[in-house]
Parts: sequence; structure tokens; C-alpha cells
Amino acid sequence: MREDTGSGKIVSKDELVRLTELFLKFEGAIDPLSNACREAESEFNSFIETIYVEKVKPAYESLTFSYFRSYVRNVCRIRASKQGPPFPCV
Repeated sequence: MREDTGSGKIVSKDELVRLTELFLKFEGAIDPLSNACREAESEFNSFIETIYVEKVKPAYESLTFSYFRSYVRNVCRIRASKQGPPFPCV
């Protein structure tokens, strides 16, 4: 998934924006056990799974969900670090 091309048109820019927004709500949160944090992480994971099942797996059968999820998290971490104050995990 390359950020500049929207992942080869598999993952749209809007999807990356939404995933990054959700990622920021739970990754590095002050209270990682809060309901808001857990809900954001759950929504993030559900959204990734939906994208994987509907778009990625049909196009790239050998790409595992685990690898895709890890890659998306890294992309979100990089995007988050560019949006404002230094992101704690970069």
C-alpha cells in the first residue's frame, strides 16, 4: 500500500484518512483502557477487515490479513506523525 497512490487504488485516500483518524484515537492514548479508546480500536480493526475481505484479498490472494493489518498500522503511524506534534510511536 503506497500512500501517494492510495495503495494502487485498492485503499482509497478517504479510507486512509479515516483509518488514520481512528488510529490516532487509540494508539498512544493517555487511557488505553477507556471505552472511547477500545471502541476506536475495534472500529479500526473492523474497517481494516472489511477493506481486506472486499478489496485486498480478491486482488492479492497471497497477502495475509495479519500482514495487511500490520502494514496499514505502519502507514497510519507515518501519516499521524506528519499531521501534527510528533507522534509518540514514530
